[in-house]
Amino acid sequence: MKDQSIVVDPQVYSRTAALFALKRSALPPQAVEGLAREIVSRVARAAAARAQLGDYAICAASVAEFCDLLLKPDQPRVALAFIEARRAEGATMQDVFLGYIGEAARLLGTRWEAGTLTPFEVTLGAGNLYGLMRALRARRDLSSHDVDDRRAALFATVPGEQHGIGITVAADIFREAGWDIDLQLGLDEEALVARVEHKAPQIVGLTLSTRRRLPDLLRLVVAMRIMAPDTLIGVAPAGDLTADDLRDIADVDLLFRDAASALADLEAIVNPAP
Repeated sequence: MKDQSIVVDPQVYSRTAALFALKRSALPPQAVEGLAREIVSRVARAAAARAQLGDYAICAASVAEFCDLLLKPDQPRVALAFIEARRAEGATMQDVFLGYIGEAARLLGTRWEAGTLTPFEVTLGAGNLYGLMRALRARRDLSSHDVDDRRAALFATVPGEQHGIGITVAADIFREAGWDIDLQLGLDEEALVARVEHKAPQIVGLTLSTRRRLPDLLRLVVAMRIMAPDTLIGVAPAGDLTADDLRDIADVDLLFRDAASALADLEAIVNPAP
């Protein structure tokens, strides 16, 4: 949040909120609730890890008002309008991130634990919170993505995967082409997200071997988006999932058909044609 001139990107917010709505319709309720818990806890933790607020005054009543707006159905822009109004009053992006989004995540979690929210309200609020988080930290499109020519990436299996043959072969193909690949097999979500936070890779490539692991993939992507927002994420879908299946539900940058096409796609990003 060093650049205080950055504004919230409404297109990213609308697209991300729409993706989360699709998750609610495509996944079992317990999987959606797991995603909501992921968002609420990680957004609160990400905000808590940042610097303290500046001079802009933020009261508890204002945070509660913002939290209430996140729970409104079929009004994807009301929370966005609230943030834009606070920006117009002089709130910096850090004020917004720490004082509103971070505190609203904590308040949403408190209300959730107290049983004062319905399951629908919880998932709606979490989806809107995630959409705002993404919109605040929106990247440019891939044609101008801040990826340099280091030709390095982290490859990993989705937590819970039992087989890593495919991604191991892909890592070997990339290495033969001169890439520096950090291959991680069998890590659980916390360990994998922690490694991504620590290593700050420009690119993460994931493999999904079965549709059954789709909730794990979606939860992992949400965690990476929150904790490592500048990382480009690509996924090779399972045989029982099409690229369109993932495109319609997963918040990822790239979908890979196979190792050769993934290599070509990523070479084009790190070494774009003039």
